[in-house]
Amino acid sequence: MIKEYAVDPDAYTRNLDSLQRFFTDFRAEKGRVVTAIPNLQRNWVRAQQDRIRAMQLPPVQRKKCFDRISELAGSSLMPGIQIPANLDLWIEQARHVKRELGTDAIITCATDEPNGEFNYAELMFNEPQNWNIDQTISVARNAQSLADSISVSLSLAEVAMFIDPYFHPSDDRYRRPFIEFIERLSGGRRPCRRALIYTALQVDKTKADLQRGLDDHIQPLLPAGFELELSIWPSNQMHDRFVLTKQVGYSFGHGLDEAAYQGAIEVNVHRLAETARQAEYRKFSNTAIRQGEPIVIVGT
Repeated sequence: MIKEYAVDPDAYTRNLDSLQRFFTDFRAEKGRVVTAIPNLQRNWVRAQQDRIRAMQLPPVQRKKCFDRISELAGSSLMPGIQIPANLDLWIEQARHVKRELGTDAIITCATDEPNGEFNYAELMFNEPQNWNIDQTISVARNAQSLADSISVSLSLAEVAMFIDPYFHPSDDRYRRPFIEFIERLSGGRRPCRRALIYTALQVDKTKADLQRGLDDHIQPLLPAGFELELSIWPSNQMHDRFVLTKQVGYSFGHGLDEAAYQGAIEVNVHRLAETARQAEYRKFSNTAIRQGEPIVIVGT
C-alpha cells in the first residue's frame, strides 16, 4: 500500500504548478514516498531548498515551501544509499538507486517507460504502473497476508506501534501474525530494532499471563537485540486495531489475528490520513494513561 519513487527536483521546480502538485502527490498518506537522493535527510532537504530558492519566489511563498519540504522529509522521505562519486548527474544517481533498491519508478523530465522513467509534466498520458494506490484493500486473514499488506511500510520503519486490545502472546492466532510483522521490520532497510505493543487486560488475560506469554512464546522468536515493549492500557481507551509508524498508519478492520477456519472474513486494511495517524501516534505515546510499568523483552 506504499510505493517509493525517486523524484527529480528539476521536474517539480520547473514552475509553481508542478511544485504545488509535488507537495500533494508525494505523501505517505497518499501511498507515495520519496527516495532520498542525496541519501542523508539533511542533505536532501538542503538540495531541495536550493532548487526552490532558484525559482525566485516571494519570501513568504519560499518559506512556506521550505516548511513543506521539511514536513515531507519527516514523514515521507525514505533513506537512500551511498552513491558512487563518479555519478554527477541526478538521473545517473537515480538510476543507480533504482537498480540497488528496486525503487518503483523515477519521476523526472523525460519519459523512458521501459526503464521506469516518467516525465512529471506528462503523467496524464504516461504514468507508472499502479500510480493511483488504493486507500483500503482486503486481504486474507492469515499471518503472511496481513504482514505482506504493509510490508513496504514496515521495511522502511524506525519503530512500529501495534495496538490491539485483544493481543495475547500465548495464542497462536495473535503470535503468528505478530512474528511475521517483526520479521519485516527487522529485515528492512533501516532496519528497525524496536516495536511497541499496546493492549488491555481481560478476565482471562492478566499482566502475569502477558509476561509469561512474552517470555515463553515471543522472546525466543525475536531477532537478536530486537526490543519489544508491551504497555497495558484501560480497555475503555482502546477499540480499533492499528499498526503505526512515524511515516504511515493502518487500521485493521477485523483485527491483527489469524482466522484459519474456512470462510473466514477477509480483513480490510485501511491507510490512515496523516491527521488520523498523528492523533493515534500521540495518543499512544502518552505514558500517563498506561497502567503500571511496561513489560520489556529483548531477543538474544
